[in-house]
Amino acid sequence: MITDFRKRNLIIVILFAAMLILLTSIMADRVFAATTATVNSSIGLNVRSGPGTGYSILYVLNNNVTVDVIEKDGSWYKISYNGKAGYVSGEYLIIHEDEDYVYDEDFEAGLTAQGFPESYKYYLRILHASHPDWVFKSQKTGLSWSDVIAKESKVGINLVHKSSKDSWKSDEYGAKDSEGNYIEFDSGGWVAASKSIVEYYMDPRNFLNESGIFQFMSHSYDSQTQTKTGLQKLVAGTFLAKKFPESGYDTYSDALIYAGKQSGVNPYVLASMILVEQGRDGSGKSISGTVKGYEGYYNYFNVRAYASGSYDAVQYGLMYAKQQGWNSHIKSILGGAAYYASGYVKNNQNTLYLKKFNVMNGLASVATHQYMTNVGGAASEAANLKAGYSSSGAITFYIPIYSGMPDTACPMPGSGNNNYFLKSLSVDGYSLLPKFNMYTSEYEIVVPSDTTYVNVKAAASDSGAKISGTGKVQLTGKVTDVKITVTSTSGQKKTYTITVAKETGTTSGGSLTSSVYTIGSYITGVDYNTSVATFKSNVKVTSGYSLKLINSGGKEITSGNVGTGTEAAIYDSNGKAVKSHVIVIKGDNNGDGKITAADVLFTQRYIIKTYTLSGAYFKGADINGDGKITSVDVLFMQRHIIGTYTIKN
Repeated sequence: MITDFRKRNLIIVILFAAMLILLTSIMADRVFAATTATVNSSIGLNVRSGPGTGYSILYVLNNNVTVDVIEKDGSWYKISYNGKAGYVSGEYLIIHEDEDYVYDEDFEAGLTAQGFPESYKYYLRILHASHPDWVFKSQKTGLSWSDVIAKESKVGINLVHKSSKDSWKSDEYGAKDSEGNYIEFDSGGWVAASKSIVEYYMDPRNFLNESGIFQFMSHSYDSQTQTKTGLQKLVAGTFLAKKFPESGYDTYSDALIYAGKQSGVNPYVLASMILVEQGRDGSGKSISGTVKGYEGYYNYFNVRAYASGSYDAVQYGLMYAKQQGWNSHIKSILGGAAYYASGYVKNNQNTLYLKKFNVMNGLASVATHQYMTNVGGAASEAANLKAGYSSSGAITFYIPIYSGMPDTACPMPGSGNNNYFLKSLSVDGYSLLPKFNMYTSEYEIVVPSDTTYVNVKAAASDSGAKISGTGKVQLTGKVTDVKITVTSTSGQKKTYTITVAKETGTTSGGSLTSSVYTIGSYITGVDYNTSVATFKSNVKVTSGYSLKLINSGGKEITSGNVGTGTEAAIYDSNGKAVKSHVIVIKGDNNGDGKITAADVLFTQRYIIKTYTLSGAYFKGADINGDGKITSVDVLFMQRHIIGTYTIKN
């Protein structure tokens, strides 16, 4: 007889077993051996927070990147890329077996002898396990990572398409117009690339995978590994697989093999370049032969095809083609191959990476003589090249190394934007030197010797950005650097520094005097159309000090006119700013030192509350000095312009 206690225990055991069976059934599909996979999606692949399209997008993977596969969940896979996990649809992954790396003493010794950093070796070991015949050679650029990135991330050097995520686009000065729209630097919607996406594409470690590695392959001709069969495999499904449009060559492959032999350039590279420039369907206008004014001329490689003056990129490239006599398809291919050989392959730019980033010819050459402006161009072409090679066979890759690289590979920028600028920065009771400008990072103020703290205020240009370092800041000595850091929604950071110096016996004596102007916080009595030279001749600065005139943009001016808002800054013998005064010219409220219709317009807009005038600019618009800006002031300005009244300062 089973007691109630035993019955309860038996029921619990049965229920536990049933739950275990059910859980095992549910989890069976989630078990997945650790391996790697390659993204197979030409438009990129969304990585989501869960296994389904209803989950939020965490970031986007580029085509052909290699990811670590953690587990399978139905038709979805949990993956990890650069340490960030998420879920992707298995439809867009090529899963490959993970070959275990067996320690290879000679291989390891070779990597170390060549100076490969430890952060490179992990990726090279994986490739070596799959391709033991591949050879990896280090290319020591002799350049610092920070120096290279500083040059390559200047606005306009590298571009991304305007359809890219905002985090890929630059917010630096010159990247946007006055209305905040991205400026197109090349026809077709190409805008300035952000520093973070430049770092991603320049970091070789991001491309030490099955396809990305091919951007480090030599572009020199090699008849042993570069065959017609391999080339036809590379161009399969593209217009280059078709019959050659002119007599003398049966297929495009025949023409490209011949061009490779003649120029000394890898024909696979030539084919890949053409597909990138003219499209896989060959729809590029540069090879249509029908562009008005350039009928019958062709530019397969888009040599010198960039917008210039009144010419768009296609027209300018075809102008060059016409000058070279490329009036047939084969002449264009042979001529373009020869151009590429002499200008790049023989100029220490003999890989996809080096033709995109010119880093083997010294720092002065960095960001110059680069074949394409598309920041991801080399990575894109690498995928095309891979298609022409079998998985086995000896191939040599030349991989650049920089000094001072980050410990880990630079990540692909995520969501958000790179707007890490301030729209305002101030210190209660003091004027910054130079005057605040969102693109200027360094400022100075001088405070009395007994000051213990300053109150810093700031506002971000983008409402989503975060600011640290503001509020009451204690002064720790005679000189204190106050750091205000802005973090953009994409995670990029910019630091503004205010150097706060306390007055001493030497700095407090600096002063500006004048028998012509009235000098206080503002300098008044300065007439319109007063030149810098005239202004300086009418003032005196204490011996041992110097005077600089600073415009509203924070730059010193040495010629032209002074205007409302110009700062007269006094510097001591150590180059430290000790005092400043702001010039006010009545009638001039836009800072050009003149009285024109523009000043009238700004005053009128202030009155109807569509424009703001403050500080010196308010005083410049207050013609009658009553502390207000009214239609009376507008009338005085209008009469001055037509010559029936003279505004006196």
